[in-house]
Amino acid sequence: MAQLSARLERLIALESQIAHKTPPPAGEMEFACQPGTLPLLISAPHGAAHWRQGKVKEEDEYTSGLARLLGELTGAHVLYARCQSNTDPNFYRGVPYKQRLAEILDEAPVHFVLDLHGCAPRREFGLALGTMKGRSCPGMREEILDSLCANGFHPQAKGLRSLDVDKAFPALGKKDRETVTGFVWGTLGVPAAQLEINAKLRILKRLSPGEAHENTLADPWDVEQVIDALCSLVFRLARDGRA
Repeated sequence: MAQLSARLERLIALESQIAHKTPPPAGEMEFACQPGTLPLLISAPHGAAHWRQGKVKEEDEYTSGLARLLGELTGAHVLYARCQSNTDPNFYRGVPYKQRLAEILDEAPVHFVLDLHGCAPRREFGLALGTMKGRSCPGMREEILDSLCANGFHPQAKGLRSLDVDKAFPALGKKDRETVTGFVWGTLGVPAAQLEINAKLRILKRLSPGEAHENTLADPWDVEQVIDALCSLVFRLARDGRA
């Protein structure tokens, strides 16, 4: 691997602290909070492996590390998976992750939640925005799109610069499942959006054995572009939250 920038080295260091396939020690939670100063929270519930309907689902590698890095770069609050979970916070209702999320939003002046996830490299887009067809962030979806487009991700673009909007992952959930975005908006009344990041835009170095996308590695320049785009989005949403 070529020489990496300081922030990409930091991303790898932060991700290396995630116990992707190891449950937490007895008496400890599988997630952690990184307090911030901006009125925005970045969530990464799938940063470690998790159980859903009797099966273990692999982690969305580098989403916890990326959430933590964005928190350091912007001052956003962060809630992220740090160990394997016996629940899926983006599927089940009433799980500890969502309970802690509700506590944070009750304690801190958070006006927006950005929920990060990872999608497979076979997807024909780089990023996928889910806003429950606009319902989870009333009046804000166009601003989110404007910010992402200004930073190189567009619905009309091709390949890794393509932005899917409320199609592949609209964050709607179903009657028997509840997304983090759906919980934050529907139960807590706080605007939220889900953002899926292609594996080719986030996995710099393999840190977890047995990954389904074992041969997928991102170009460092592409990861830098994602970090830039998300930092810009966080600052814009935080600024609007203060208005």
